[in-house]
Amino acid sequence: MEALEVQRIRGTNDLVPPEDAQLRALGSALRNHFELYGYRGADTPVLETLDLFLRKSGEEIAARMYTFTHWNRTLCLRPEFTASLMRAYVNHLQDRPLPVRLHYAGATFRYEKPQRGRYRQFTEVGLECIGGQGPSADAEVLASACGALDAVGLRHYRVVVGHLGVVLELLRQLGIDEHGQALILANMETLTRRRADPTAVLTRMLSQMGVNPDLNDDAPDLDASIDNSSSPLPSLLAEFGSAGAARVAEDLLSRADLALEGGSRTPNEIVARLLAKAGRNDPTEQVRQATDFMIRLRALAGRPDEAFTRLEGLLAEYHLDCAPLREVERALTLFESYVAGTTDLTVDLSLGRGLRYYTGLVFEIYHDGANRIAESNVGRSTNGARPDGGTAMAGAGISQICGGGRYDDLVRALGGRQSVPACGFSFGLERVALALQAEGAQGFPARPVDVLVVPVTDADEPEAIGLAQQLRAAELSVEYDVRLRGVKSALRHADRQTIPFVVICGERERSESRAIVRNMRSRTEHQVERADLIALLRGGP
Repeated sequence: MEALEVQRIRGTNDLVPPEDAQLRALGSALRNHFELYGYRGADTPVLETLDLFLRKSGEEIAARMYTFTHWNRTLCLRPEFTASLMRAYVNHLQDRPLPVRLHYAGATFRYEKPQRGRYRQFTEVGLECIGGQGPSADAEVLASACGALDAVGLRHYRVVVGHLGVVLELLRQLGIDEHGQALILANMETLTRRRADPTAVLTRMLSQMGVNPDLNDDAPDLDASIDNSSSPLPSLLAEFGSAGAARVAEDLLSRADLALEGGSRTPNEIVARLLAKAGRNDPTEQVRQATDFMIRLRALAGRPDEAFTRLEGLLAEYHLDCAPLREVERALTLFESYVAGTTDLTVDLSLGRGLRYYTGLVFEIYHDGANRIAESNVGRSTNGARPDGGTAMAGAGISQICGGGRYDDLVRALGGRQSVPACGFSFGLERVALALQAEGAQGFPARPVDVLVVPVTDADEPEAIGLAQQLRAAELSVEYDVRLRGVKSALRHADRQTIPFVVICGERERSESRAIVRNMRSRTEHQVERADLIALLRGGP
């Protein structure tokens, strides 16, 4: 019975020659550019503890991680590099002088819906500037990302810059606590990028804060009807304390013969929830105001000079400090010193990035595919265009190829001795490769084989192997005929594989310390002294 063919896992890719060499060369070119800025290579394990990513990465990534339990330890496949690099810093590098500049490349894993440009295993290439503070570091990181794309030959990309400090400042001034801030930021991307119904997003956020009824709960939803403005519960809570108020409420419910059983919550849990609601202000109006603010932020995105003028008016309307705007302006002014105004740049303060650990400036880089190239060829401007939130590269689609920003709280959250400012970014390597392909770039060709060494008979093998090793020591790429297919078949193989030279080693060549060299392009053949062989092959056909 014939065995069934084993297929690769959906959402993963097999890289076969020459694609593997091309992708590795592209990754090396990006990392080589990072080293021009003083960054040095680092790597982390593919396996990490689940807790590392649950602390700060956010619910969106947490829901798409590959997790499993092994010997009572909950582990996961690395979904992104930043948290791993910060953990490595905390474990090994806290005594190093700041800033610590690290670059990396490696496989990451997320349970995505597979499509072109979006895979379940993909390669991240990026850097982290640990200890880099303020606009100066932000500008360097942003410039190194754009410079790396320029270095590999990508031309038609655009950068979108935001700043979470503006939104966080609004939420703080509205009195929304840290939990509420995290929930709002987690929904910010959905609200501003995916054109979701604002009312539905608001309802979901309030529900997550415990304000709206739990629609999946079959217990009586007594807390939904409480109006704190007229309820005696707040004064009860203040007079007796939480524990005392809970005992009084339970006794009153018992005396009134109100049954609370039958739902998923216990009576004690229901009473605790009632009292918790009674003891806090209803955040509905504040959350609605924050939602409206984020929607308005989205509408003000545009070129820096235009966007900042409009944003100042909006912040003044909400009585917000403009200091975060000055920070973005300073970073972009310094960034201009790197790129001299050659980058297509949009300021969009509704950019959320979807990761919970970002605290300040954030950015994403997009490539718009074939449509973008066609537009540039006919001279149409696309400055100020907004990303549509799509992440799949298609022939005429939009793909995010890079994302990053500032995360000043991450080191401390992962157990660092003190707070350390940090910023960085990562490319999706496969997406950069697809963007280059969409532009018709030649890319990074795999290194060709320079020469095929062919022994005539079995007896010629030791001498032929030694000759191949000598050529490899001279940094020539050498294929050795391990199949002993014979000279004629070997020449046909070299012709099919476009190998420019064939070196033939037989009994006579061994005795005379010579070799026969066949030039496959000119179809010429002659004997060469062993001492002259390397110079001849390096000279090319």
